[in-house]
Amino acid sequence: MSEYKPSAAKSRILSDAAKQRQIEHHQKALALLKAYQVGDPEAVKEFREHCIGGNAPDFEANLLKARMLVSGGTTVVHRLSLEKLKKEAKDFYKQFKASTPEAIGRFKQHHPRFAEKTEFKLADAQLVIARENCSPTWSKLKAHIEAMNLATKQAESKTASPDADMKTLHIRCGNDIKEALKHCGFKGDFLEVSNPFVQGPIPHFDPLDEFVAIRSAFIHRDLADLIPAKYAHLVDKTEEDLLHQENTLRTLPDNYQRVVLWFEHDPYDQLCKSYVLAHLAELNLSNTVVECIQIDSFPGVRKFIGIGQLSQTMESMLVLWPQRTTVTANDIAYGARCWQALTHNNPTKLWRLIQEKTPQPLMRNAFQRFLKELPWEENGLSLTEQLALNIINEEGPLRPGAIFNLLMTECESLPFLGDIMLVSALRPLWQAQNQAISVVNTYPEESHPMRQTRLAITDTGLALLNGECNWLEINQDAERWIGGVHAQYGQQNWYWSKSKGKPVLR
Repeated sequence: MSEYKPSAAKSRILSDAAKQRQIEHHQKALALLKAYQVGDPEAVKEFREHCIGGNAPDFEANLLKARMLVSGGTTVVHRLSLEKLKKEAKDFYKQFKASTPEAIGRFKQHHPRFAEKTEFKLADAQLVIARENCSPTWSKLKAHIEAMNLATKQAESKTASPDADMKTLHIRCGNDIKEALKHCGFKGDFLEVSNPFVQGPIPHFDPLDEFVAIRSAFIHRDLADLIPAKYAHLVDKTEEDLLHQENTLRTLPDNYQRVVLWFEHDPYDQLCKSYVLAHLAELNLSNTVVECIQIDSFPGVRKFIGIGQLSQTMESMLVLWPQRTTVTANDIAYGARCWQALTHNNPTKLWRLIQEKTPQPLMRNAFQRFLKELPWEENGLSLTEQLALNIINEEGPLRPGAIFNLLMTECESLPFLGDIMLVSALRPLWQAQNQAISVVNTYPEESHPMRQTRLAITDTGLALLNGECNWLEINQDAERWIGGVHAQYGQQNWYWSKSKGKPVLR
């Protein structure tokens, strides 16, 4: 239980924010495990209630389980209380005045003027508390809490429908907020656009038959067998759902006065958003209002992954509703250009787009991350594959669920993969002729693919992490689609160059 030190390979690909998160989680996990070992009731309760098998007689707590508890806790949506935060700020200020290392560290990390300021007051402690809760100022945090309290009353009373003034369609890349919108009184229709464009080949949506055939074939081939049995019936509707999405998007002005897009900042959402905007670019929207709710953080969530998290507090939808902004012609044009570039077999077209000054900075950042799914020059692996291999290398053999937890909460700067999508990405690494990972245990009694295997890194995997070989050169069946780019064995391929910060052909 020594100081956390990431491997050299991991340090090379982790963002600075991810490195800091891992250090913080390691320190908190050490404290949690120590508290458990001395019988602290709260720590014991944490392990028992939130660890699989935590109540079993033979359960053994360890540092990895503690770290997963700590990292998983950062994604919880906390109901903030102004009175509790005021008390916390006073106690925190006293700790800072007493020069406790933890309080000083928090000030140093979150106070924007810590290095230059010589005298600190209670207001400074409140500012740190606000920043820790993903709000830029204490006053904005107070306003958010007041808005949440009002939204709770509105959701309970159901006296008004927020979107009843116009015939409205809500578009979201998934159905995670569908019930939350209903709970809060929204009456508009809901369109789920959940095509996983971050994986598989992406043709343009014209011609329609080709688009539906290619995308549905990918979903059936790579994802269908990983879907838990209770959702398996949805796979049979893949073609039908894709056609329904297309028909709805192509006829929006005929059926709706207002269209509201609900997206967050990650590649999954932003690729779907560019797909929607490309459709809007082909429509006459003179009589249609197009708006967007798009966020990359939310007060009370330390690690914001997506709007779907906020369904834990359904009234969050009412707080987000006034934050919607008008989607302009420039927004639509940029999104459509991104979609065109995404479907092209030359990734430099997309790279050039994200170098431009854009009205869509979150889309630009998401596509920048997406391009890192190209094979890397060092080893022919995507960034996701490298991060996953590093997790297994550092932690030892793990089930996919544990890899997913650490990837999403610690390592990935813009978490975007669903759980079965991660298994789909990892599976070629253990099915190839020269395996990067191996299946050391199987658990056929488990119903979910995240718990059906236990994976370990191989000598080839270690060699890949060290840049000693190239995945696309040592496996004849190696291939991967990144948008319209097809990377595979035995051909000239596009790679991501970390040193140049752009795609290169080699």
